Amino acid sequence: MAQKLYKWTGEVVQPTQWDSGFVAPAWYGCDDDGVGYAFLDTGYAELCSSTNDDFAVTTASNAKTWVKGSSLSAKNLSKECIREIRMKYSIDDELQANRTSSTDAGKAVLDDIGTIVASYATKKNALVGD
Repeated sequence: MAQKLYKWTGEVVQPTQWDSGFVAPAWYGCDDDGVGYAFLDTGYAELCSSTNDDFAVTTASNAKTWVKGSSLSAKNLSKECIREIRMKYSIDDELQANRTSSTDAGKAVLDDIGTIVASYATKKNALVGD
């Protein structure tokens, strides 16, 4: 089955039994307005509901923006990205590269950091199916 981003308010009601073939749910938490988000297998989602009867698929850009920027999963990816950059480059290395971005050495460091950041942007997009 496919996976989609779902939203709801109130409490989500999950099934007590389901097909073991479903992809594991990814629960992202709630935004400041109390809207909850999860990336769910559509078969699993069919078995879910919410106490406010508003459990539904969302493609809203603000929902995707929140998940990719503010969810715990996104924050963990950001930390991993920084950790990966720091394994290769110190803050001083990065600052030096920015000061010397017009040189081959500075550009190479910034390009490498850009590649690392882009790989994590791809992972964050995958949180919502983009």
